[in-house]
Amino acid sequence: MPLSLQHIRQYKIILVEDSDSERCLLLNLLDSMGFTAQGFSNAQGAIKHLQNEQVDMVITDWMMPQISGIELCKTIKSMPCSPYTILLTGNNQNAHMIEGIESGADDFIAKPFHSGVLKVRILAGLRIIEMQQKLASHNKTLNQMLVKEQDYLNCLRQDLSLAAQLQRALLPKNSDLTEGWRVTTEFKPAQDLAGDLFQCFNIDEQHIGFYLLDVSGHGTAASMLSFTLAHHLSSHQKVWQSLDLALITNKLNREFDDPEQCGRFATLLIGIANTKTGAVELINAGHPSPIIVSPQGAKFVDDSYAESQLPIGIDKQHHYQSQHFTMEKEEQLLLYSDGIYECRHSKFGSFGLTKLLKNVSDARALPAEQLLHYLSYSTELWQEKQAQDDISLMLISTTNTLSHCGSQM
Repeated sequence: MPLSLQHIRQYKIILVEDSDSERCLLLNLLDSMGFTAQGFSNAQGAIKHLQNEQVDMVITDWMMPQISGIELCKTIKSMPCSPYTILLTGNNQNAHMIEGIESGADDFIAKPFHSGVLKVRILAGLRIIEMQQKLASHNKTLNQMLVKEQDYLNCLRQDLSLAAQLQRALLPKNSDLTEGWRVTTEFKPAQDLAGDLFQCFNIDEQHIGFYLLDVSGHGTAASMLSFTLAHHLSSHQKVWQSLDLALITNKLNREFDDPEQCGRFATLLIGIANTKTGAVELINAGHPSPIIVSPQGAKFVDDSYAESQLPIGIDKQHHYQSQHFTMEKEEQLLLYSDGIYECRHSKFGSFGLTKLLKNVSDARALPAEQLLHYLSYSTELWQEKQAQDDISLMLISTTNTLSHCGSQM
């Protein structure tokens, strides 16, 4: 797009020429072409002007006393916002052209020159200046947007950090339960927020409740849904006092909501244990079978005691039914999310349940905290320290004083 005369006159041009006659001639020539230029008889005056005024273009002669055009070009290019510079010279040898451009000049015109050539060179320079100004304006806008984006991301990181702290606050601490039972946990989210949540707590003086839920996917959406489900399963919910596990689970399934309608569901392992008798009531909603750890070894809870049913959120009309089994003295019940065995190695493939069970059995003699750390660390090594999914582990330990009086709940 050609530059209009009004557009041309808005640019500030200075001419540096020590010869009064040539300077006068060039200023008149520039004026006749529609340009507005200010003349200087030496480089010192031009430099002083440039230090105080914003100039778009400098046209300078090469041969001048004290400070030459070459030195002036070098000085100009050292300035923060250097103007476009055209160097005029009576020598058109290639060596002089190279020296002029290397000194910082943007263009080079050999004398004598045709007035039309000077005009098109100036217009070409002004187009470059205009493009640079537009680019600078766009860059400024982009930088402003980036600053806003960075501020937004910083706020988002702070929010995620706070949400992660809240999520961790919902998890049980390694602590003693009623009748000397104990819960030990390990939690490693794949991202700031996880789709896993678990809890273990005293219901009354004889019973504890526990659950581990895993919402499909991971990250913020999954974590928000897990927060909602955890609220329904809170120890403060009076429904736990009923000791009716089917009632608790069926109610949770009916209240499950997938607002995004993206097919989310949750697997759930939920139970109530009698801490005096060791009797355990369990419902498995699509979750991997828990593991019983004893001094003799490790084994999955038999399907007849922990038969897997539909995950939560698949069918609101499904009626969950519980199974029962009894824990013996010195036994521990391990609940875990699928992230610990579905992780993959780039060469050896999936970790798998078989390897998980073997690792549990091999490390069964370790104290509870060390056992869980060993399991999570072995999985971390298997996935080459690149977290693929949330990992949740909860180990519920019995005491040596169980009395199996009919194993009643």
